[in-house]
Amino acid sequence: MFGQDEGNVVGFYDGFASEYGLVYGGNWERAIERQGAALDGLIREAVPGANEVLDCSCGIGTQAIGLARLGYHVCGTDISEQQLARARHEAERLGVSVSFALADFRDLSGIEREFDVVISCDNAVPHLLDKGDVPKALTQMRTKLRPGGLLIVTMRDFDAALVERPPLAPPIMLAGPPRRVLVRLHAWDADRPCYTVRYLVLTDDVEGWTITEHTTRYRAITRDELTRAARVAGFSDISFPPERTVVGAQQVMTAISP
Repeated sequence: MFGQDEGNVVGFYDGFASEYGLVYGGNWERAIERQGAALDGLIREAVPGANEVLDCSCGIGTQAIGLARLGYHVCGTDISEQQLARARHEAERLGVSVSFALADFRDLSGIEREFDVVISCDNAVPHLLDKGDVPKALTQMRTKLRPGGLLIVTMRDFDAALVERPPLAPPIMLAGPPRRVLVRLHAWDADRPCYTVRYLVLTDDVEGWTITEHTTRYRAITRDELTRAARVAGFSDISFPPERTVVGAQQVMTAISP
């Protein structure tokens, strides 16, 4: 389970939906294009001829829309109604066809078809605070893949983060108008590999600076843990190509459904 913080995860994404594009430095449409192209390269190398993609943690649609623009048939699912509403709006605004549905990636039984590719990008899997939920989620992803299908997961390099335990990320500043600053603070637990993230959005409006806050929890999942979970889920050819990126500096895991 997401554990006692499951409601927090949904509430975090519901509340952050309208401002989530800020994490891309104010150039979200460029991120759509770049990430779509990066995913397309991975897909074409591993599964030539792939056409149908399930993005099982689609958020506001960054990767789903990027792939749909390249001609893929994409289904996007997420646990946040507000993120899905934003994704639908953005797909329509940008003139691409993507089907969206509410689903938790630990239970994808409501998605009744199989796909050539399943993706879960941008640090979604580390929301699983219960260690047993990682192979459970990956197993659900495998059930949605055709034989020989490709899984792509991207998330922070937690092997490095567990050593460094950075207290904050570099702030993101947007010239506006209005001027905005996005600050991300990390509070690491002393007794387990988990941390709380506080996103502070500072906005310069006519009455001065205002602050909104969005808070969520993550668990630091190492490459070894993710590899073992993928094996338990039934995947083969599990790899972390060091030269490939999709979302910023996040590491990429690829695996094949036998």
